[in-house]
Amino acid sequence: MKYVIIGAGPAGLNAAATLRHVDPGGVVTILSGEGTPPYAKMVLPYLLAGVMEEKNLYLPIPEGVNFRMGRKVNRINTKQQIIETGNGETVAYDKLLVATGGVPERPPIEGSDYPFVLTIRDLPDVQRIQRLLGGKTGHAVIAGAGPVSMETGDALHRLGMKITLIVTSNRVFSTMLDVQAAAVVEDRLRQQGVNVLKCEDIIRIGAEGKVTLSSGTALDCDLVIFGKGVNPCVAFLADSGLAVRRGLIVNEYLETNIPGIFGAGDAVETMDLVAGERKVNALWPAAVEQGRAAALNMTGIPAIYEGSLSRNILRVFGLSILVAGNGRADGPEIKVSSGPDFYHKIVMDRGVLKGFIFIGDMSHEGLYRDILQRRTDITPFADALLKGSFAYPRFLRRAMRM
Repeated sequence: MKYVIIGAGPAGLNAAATLRHVDPGGVVTILSGEGTPPYAKMVLPYLLAGVMEEKNLYLPIPEGVNFRMGRKVNRINTKQQIIETGNGETVAYDKLLVATGGVPERPPIEGSDYPFVLTIRDLPDVQRIQRLLGGKTGHAVIAGAGPVSMETGDALHRLGMKITLIVTSNRVFSTMLDVQAAAVVEDRLRQQGVNVLKCEDIIRIGAEGKVTLSSGTALDCDLVIFGKGVNPCVAFLADSGLAVRRGLIVNEYLETNIPGIFGAGDAVETMDLVAGERKVNALWPAAVEQGRAAALNMTGIPAIYEGSLSRNILRVFGLSILVAGNGRADGPEIKVSSGPDFYHKIVMDRGVLKGFIFIGDMSHEGLYRDILQRRTDITPFADALLKGSFAYPRFLRRAMRM
């Protein structure tokens, strides 16, 4: 059996390892569009900040896997079961996994092609920033205030750069934080000397680093970074016959509408366990789980993937942020505890945990996610959960009494 995997991220690598374990006689090939061995993209901010060496970034290739880097896939001929790469190579497959991850958004505005205007998603992005700065400091303007933007801003701030965040909405991290939570984060940013400009957009970038905003405000800077979001990398599937909405559409077995072709990771839409609809949840743990499940199904071993939770965890500017599910919701079934440097919120629906926001230190993050995924009635211990220190022994004792 010839298994081909497009993409060398967590989904692709874990799928390859599973295939080698389950079907040692099969031939497993990974096609990677990048010109480097596989690496952990989630720790790129640490590399940028100088607290990690590049050699520690790389991930092992599963033994016995044929890894081909520099093979960007241009087209899949699903009728002939052939993959066409940018260097003119063709690769035949019996079973195929699309695990191409995501590509950063880069709005088509004037000046966005200058060399000091970058996105940050891949290792070459960080390397370009390092070369551009050359050990110097200055002013970085960052479009967006989600996890990527804030982690990048934190890394550059560690290097001594002045940071300005340009936020389209009325608050930072608006996709996951409510107004109160965002205010706590924004206060910490101000304490750290970070300038946050809300309800603004970059409309033009000049050759000398002058950034013009929608309000008419002009900023001089040395670096512009767009961190406003990531889209599934599925454009190359346009004439393949594979069903695509925002991401590649798969069923509960992670199989596409074409038998024998599967999807996993940031490129696919799977069931969001809280929202109850198919979404792209671009998360490392979810990609790992999907890669393993897809590989089992590729070998004929049924493995249902129930779905994932929308969630984020990060520590930026000395502040811990943990969010999951529908934490932004308002209504009668919410509990909030807040102070100058922390904000705790849990959201319930008829007693069932539907989401939470924790700004500030907390413990047992995995348990909180587990309770959310179990759809557990938390009414008897909601107040304890709100404190952010609810632990497994207490949960098990309460579960045994229920």
